[in-house]
Amino acid sequence: MAEHHRHMKAVLFDKPGHADVLRIDPHVPIPKPGPGQVLVRVHAVGLNKVEVFIREGMIPFPGPVILGTDGAGVVEEVTHGVSDFRKGDRVAIYSKAPSMTGTYAEYFVASPDMLFHLPENMTFHQGAGLGTPFMTAYSNIVIHGAVKFGDIVLINGASGGVGLFAIEIANALGCKVIGVAGHETGLSLISQKGAIAISYKDPDFVKKVKVAAGPKGVDFILETTAKNVPKDVEILGKFGRVCLIGAPSHETVDFDMVLMKELTIKGTQATSVTPEQYRIMKAGLDKALEEGSINPIVEKVYTIDQIAQAHNDLMAPRSTAGKLILDLS
Repeated sequence: MAEHHRHMKAVLFDKPGHADVLRIDPHVPIPKPGPGQVLVRVHAVGLNKVEVFIREGMIPFPGPVILGTDGAGVVEEVTHGVSDFRKGDRVAIYSKAPSMTGTYAEYFVASPDMLFHLPENMTFHQGAGLGTPFMTAYSNIVIHGAVKFGDIVLINGASGGVGLFAIEIANALGCKVIGVAGHETGLSLISQKGAIAISYKDPDFVKKVKVAAGPKGVDFILETTAKNVPKDVEILGKFGRVCLIGAPSHETVDFDMVLMKELTIKGTQATSVTPEQYRIMKAGLDKALEEGSINPIVEKVYTIDQIAQAHNDLMAPRSTAGKLILDLS
């Protein structure tokens, strides 16, 4: 696109606050890609809780800020030094870390390592739901959790965006997977993905997990809620591992059992990886897309005028069953 003086529509905020601080600006200049960069026309954005934390000021950024790390669209322009992408390519975007110029905009400038070729049978809405959820699941299972063939894996919050990818990744590694959710829609999704579905609301939850896991117990737990860690310690077998990815809490853990079982409990962030770890993560998503081994589930799509409602829905208690998406077509 030669005319970089043209403008785009974007969602911004100038100072932290509630969802009503988000504003739609139709006159933001379209960014110009530099050498080795790619300009993408964004058609859909994957919404993540971290964007709410930034908007609320929990993660400080000086305004004005265009939120967003995930998206999908079409390559509009390729500059000198880029060989893996061409104008017209359908791509998914994962910008690796929040910045002041994110994907909540009709155009986004990316480095090639932020882009992934989107299969023709995958919609932009699905592609927008790949980045943060897949990379979070993959980094925890493959890198931090060192999950291997034959492991018994339990995924808490398994019906959400991260959890559903975690099931697919663990299945591909040859693991026995137990998925946990609290509602019928989510439990059905978990079963469809090939995992054993168990409700955390079941009064016999721990007993049912232990029966499903077998005599050696669970090897690895991907944990979305810190308050579950005491129960995780009970469920895990010898040398078991927990990767905790969210929801701070103040819980009492039986450290006698942690010592006796020689457990590992680790907090992780997908953005805090080394360049080599990111290379492994990117290769994992590239391979999954090429092989067609993942199928992103979209729960709800919002128009740009509904962005405040979308942010409220991200944080509201709900029966999670996939990803929330912002449409920018």
